[in-house]
Amino acid sequence: MNLRREKERRQRRDVLLEAAARVFGRKPFDEATMQEVAAEAEIGMQGLYEHFPSKQELYEAIMQARAEAFHLRADAALAGRDGSPLERIAILAQVYAEGFRDRPFVLPTFVRDRVQFDWGFDTRFRGRLGEIYQSERDRLKALVQEALDLGLVRPMDPGFLAQLAMDVLQASLHHAHHQEPMEEPGPCVARAMDCLLRGIGSGARP
Repeated sequence: MNLRREKERRQRRDVLLEAAARVFGRKPFDEATMQEVAAEAEIGMQGLYEHFPSKQELYEAIMQARAEAFHLRADAALAGRDGSPLERIAILAQVYAEGFRDRPFVLPTFVRDRVQFDWGFDTRFRGRLGEIYQSERDRLKALVQEALDLGLVRPMDPGFLAQLAMDVLQASLHHAHHQEPMEEPGPCVARAMDCLLRGIGSGARP
């Protein structure tokens, strides 16, 4: 295969992945169809199946590509950073917020898969994707443990605090994506970190 044809093939594959991400962002895996993906990408079924023989392979390709992109961006953002662990948690949150800023349709899919992983459901998606999720969970948990060791957060289970941090960020991302115009990553992250570290109570007793 010459370079031109290989480039065209990669471009078609990218178009299919973007179209599929929009479809899976609107519907759960079991309800979305390959026909919908082909229509979204404006390509024939044969062309779709040449790249992705099954819906599962297509879905896994989307999620793995996004997860790997987040993983690499997080590595780059944290490289050489030795400040407060809370500052580094905010940096991770910024990476996530920026990653979803231009592709909000990926967020529902990510949240669904992340919940399945966090709860330990026996899903069809393991392998490399599971490795990435576990690596990111371990990274966040290590930062939380560092914050605990420094007395920067209340003494609680680090696994619980890491899960809480992710859940608060997802709630803030959900809010940001429903604003008109869509909220920028900075305020989204600031709100998440404020809720994580200060809570939402006014000080009044229940």
